[in-house]
Amino acid sequence: MEDRANSRAQQTRERLRTAAHRLFLRQGYLATSVDAILAEAGIASKETLYRHYANKEALFADVLSHLTMEQPGFSERLTALPAPHDLQSLRQALTALAREILTMMNQPGYLPLVRMVIAESPRFPQLGSLFFSTVTERGLTLIKGLLQSAREQRLIAEVDLEAVARTLLGGLLAFALMNLVVAEEEAQSIPIARADAVVEIIMRALTP
Repeated sequence: MEDRANSRAQQTRERLRTAAHRLFLRQGYLATSVDAILAEAGIASKETLYRHYANKEALFADVLSHLTMEQPGFSERLTALPAPHDLQSLRQALTALAREILTMMNQPGYLPLVRMVIAESPRFPQLGSLFFSTVTERGLTLIKGLLQSAREQRLIAEVDLEAVARTLLGGLLAFALMNLVVAEEEAQSIPIARADAVVEIIMRALTP
């Protein structure tokens, strides 16, 4: 009985999240009302939505999480990254992480959502903060964790780890942002090999 209830609750969350994602992309965050999300999801009661999400911001955060950290196997693969024990193992771990991040950015629904966040953040600053805390900050934390482990073992040069983490993530984001400024029909998936190239540049800066 409990399993059936949990399954129904999960299905309801998926319907709400899918409907919200479609509407956010179609008409933007600010123009999308809770009533519109309910109608798109085929759900009649606001109480149903508020049983799962405190507000529209929480629903947007769930959309972002689903596109990033909740992708099948994503968190498990990142958790399984071994702590570096030499420069080669650090390179391998950073490359694996960078490839995962770039693969995530290549999802069809990711860049359009980033475009929406950029467009609406001037009118709704909380949107940018929400994106940073839900997506960007998690990536930075993972990168800094690997770098901190390497520093504790004195594997890398004395550098600003925050700056290195932002440079690595920023290098990957630069490829994604270039896709945002070209016409939809010209945009192409970012080659995964770009992740290796960015990590190689970072490793040259880290090598003592």
